[in-house]
Amino acid sequence: MTHRKIFTRSLILLCCLLFTAVPHLFAQAPTITRNDATLDFPDSVTFHLELSSSADIEQATLIYDLNQYTCLDVPSRVPVDVTGDVLEWQWVLSRSGNPPPGAELWWQWELVTRSGETITTPRQTLAFTDDRFAWQVVSANGIHVHWYKGEDVGPILLDAAVSGLQTLENDMGIELQSDVHFYIYGTSQDMRDAVLYIQDWAGGVAFNEYNIILMGVSPDIAESWGRGTVRHELAHLVLGQFGRSCIGGHRPTWLEEGLAMVVEGDPDSQTSSDLQIGIENDSFAPLRSLNGAFPAHDAAASMAYSQSYSVVQFLLDTYGQESLQTFILTLAQGEGYDEALTAVYNFNIDGLETAWRASLGLPPRQIPPTPTPLTAAQIPTIAPQGVPQSVPTPPAAAQSPPDIPATSSSVCGFGFIPLLLVGGISRRKSKTLPRKSDC
Repeated sequence: MTHRKIFTRSLILLCCLLFTAVPHLFAQAPTITRNDATLDFPDSVTFHLELSSSADIEQATLIYDLNQYTCLDVPSRVPVDVTGDVLEWQWVLSRSGNPPPGAELWWQWELVTRSGETITTPRQTLAFTDDRFAWQVVSANGIHVHWYKGEDVGPILLDAAVSGLQTLENDMGIELQSDVHFYIYGTSQDMRDAVLYIQDWAGGVAFNEYNIILMGVSPDIAESWGRGTVRHELAHLVLGQFGRSCIGGHRPTWLEEGLAMVVEGDPDSQTSSDLQIGIENDSFAPLRSLNGAFPAHDAAASMAYSQSYSVVQFLLDTYGQESLQTFILTLAQGEGYDEALTAVYNFNIDGLETAWRASLGLPPRQIPPTPTPLTAAQIPTIAPQGVPQSVPTPPAAAQSPPDIPATSSSVCGFGFIPLLLVGGISRRKSKTLPRKSDC
């Protein structure tokens, strides 16, 4: 009997110790009655979490991120004060810039109870939607065109985009890597109202990290201005996908813009005129000078675009699409412009210029024996791209379309890499107006 009493008392003592030492093993997980996010586009996102009154939460952390291409994906973590059963935190987008329509946000909560147990809620998502308009969408070949004004605008611009993609894939071997979404606003002002920190003259903006392009295209210029613009902007985005680099690779501006102009189609009258004048007067700029920013003056900028078009077309016609692909991928690996050209074509930029000039019947240009090189670190990234940042950074932007229908279009695209939100853009002017301004 004595042994039984001792055993019973020992068992009771052991149970007491277990309940005292590890109470969290028997604690119930908090009941979540609300877990959502409210979008006030484009100004803010408010996250809400409501718990049952019996929840014993001591610490709470909101974890969120944007679904986008980035070389280093580090979600944001925000400690949220626990003052009751309702937790709330607002992401004020005026401090960072806003993601574009079509971007997707995910979030989850990390909760710590007073007993030390950590509970993580399931991941949830929220799509950024510009609900001011009743959007329609047409899709083909991985391209999606969203629009709301003009019955034929969507189909017209989708046809242009598909045609441009076929040029990229068939003539250059540059294929679409991920679906692309165009959001076509009925006016440039409607488009600008959807993007914080954008110049008041902007007519379009490309968010390459999301594979999203916003444009302001009224129905009366969808055929004239819109077609060429869509093809040009798609070329920039698809080229950016194909040649993405996380090790500092860059493309020279003459390649970036020349390739996009080739995708636009046959040269227009302005481009043909520029090339004729350049040949007759032997007035082309040194190709090396077009590695970086193009001239600011309209006439010189127009010539820079036309010259870039001719150089890229020369590379394609003379050496084929496989060499062009290899050149782009070599640049993405971080090689310098001269080094990449030499590895693929067996000549540097000056050698390319000499060969191209010879194809036009022009003599070699007198090239200084020791030209000052332009390295990738000295010029901005050409393909606009970016990752999250914590302070407002106004993006470069595309010039608004003309007020009257234009015969064709041109674009220049210069970008940068901000820290929290993608904001790369291209700037364009109608070719019936002074075109190809500085970016």
